Amino acid sequence: MRRVTIPAGVAPVIQIPAMDVRIWLLAAVRFVVTAGFAVVMPFLAMHLVVDRGISVLRIGGLWAMSSAGCAAMQWVAGHLADRVGRRPVLVAGMIVRSANLALLGYALGHGASFGVIGLLTIINGALRGFYDPVAWAVVASLASREERVAAFSLHRVGSSLGWVAGPLVATLAASADFSLLFYVCAPFTLLAPVLAMFIPETRPEKPRQTPSFFDMLAFAGDPVFLRFLFASFAYFMLQTQMYHMMSVFAAKYVGLGRAQVGTLFTLNAILVVMLQLPAVQWIRKLGTAKTLVFGSLGYTVAFAACGLAFNHASLLACVGLITLCEIMTAPAQQARVTALAPPDKVARYTGIFGLFQGAAQTIGPVLGVFLLETISPRGAWFALATLGLAAAWLYRAAKPGSTTLPPSGALRP
Repeated sequence: MRRVTIPAGVAPVIQIPAMDVRIWLLAAVRFVVTAGFAVVMPFLAMHLVVDRGISVLRIGGLWAMSSAGCAAMQWVAGHLADRVGRRPVLVAGMIVRSANLALLGYALGHGASFGVIGLLTIINGALRGFYDPVAWAVVASLASREERVAAFSLHRVGSSLGWVAGPLVATLAASADFSLLFYVCAPFTLLAPVLAMFIPETRPEKPRQTPSFFDMLAFAGDPVFLRFLFASFAYFMLQTQMYHMMSVFAAKYVGLGRAQVGTLFTLNAILVVMLQLPAVQWIRKLGTAKTLVFGSLGYTVAFAACGLAFNHASLLACVGLITLCEIMTAPAQQARVTALAPPDKVARYTGIFGLFQGAAQTIGPVLGVFLLETISPRGAWFALATLGLAAAWLYRAAKPGSTTLPPSGALRP
């Protein structure tokens, strides 16, 4: 199919119709999975704190264990996918997670103990880890190297649209009993494995050998990459507050209702859908190094501003700035990892990057609620914002071989 020369910021969207229809199916799968999750799970912490009276500290510990389960299960899912196939792992994980959502609804509706709800939440987090590594492998197999940027962009947009639809449904159903929403989400998310069944198996006939433990530690001799990893660790420790503690702070200390809290996540997703692709032009002009430094400094300002938020509008403004920084830094981080990695160790470097990201997103909620309870609800945001300063300093110290993206039309995953 002949391609038309267009501005690089929108090129992935224009080229999407020429891609394999199965990539479109996987994007639809991603939308269904994310939308079903986003109707209920972001509001679970708010429900437990406000309606059940569970302490914020216990909620932070629960979310940390859920994130840890997700991080650990990603390696397990990848290992299983190489042994038994990608499609069965993908489909089975989504079916079991739909059942888990139904069980959570039953537990909440029948006044189950925090221990039971917590266990189901941790299992839900672990099941979430069975999606991403397998789906990314499928995308990489179905798309050529030239198409992968567009393919992964489409997959990301599917996720963002899910984050628009899910909180919007929760906002419209704000007067409904919270447990009933789980009974709606469970059958809806079953559409995802049905769609995934139309995607054939993409596992190579001879899967690559899993590196040894010592091979996986080879990055320890790369001081520049280590600084990048620690910068990313600080960055994700701060980023995770948006998706875990924001709803608790908004409801308990700013006084927002479920519908208003839902608009915070909706705004985040809408901005990503609208601006993620055009932002590539700005990242190219700044270079990945400067983008990461400026994005981290922007995070510092945005999260500190949360400590000054006093109503719905001011918190929306904070979320808007947080999202703009996320839009800029997310693709810059991915480009930076591959620039720092030796040509024969790209997979190992991206893998350890994911491990540091998961570890930060596990510890982050614990730190957030600890500061929330021990300092003050507003002072905690100023303390957390210092993580952005640390990330900016470390990102500036980590100088890759190339700090800019390839020329227009030459992007590679």
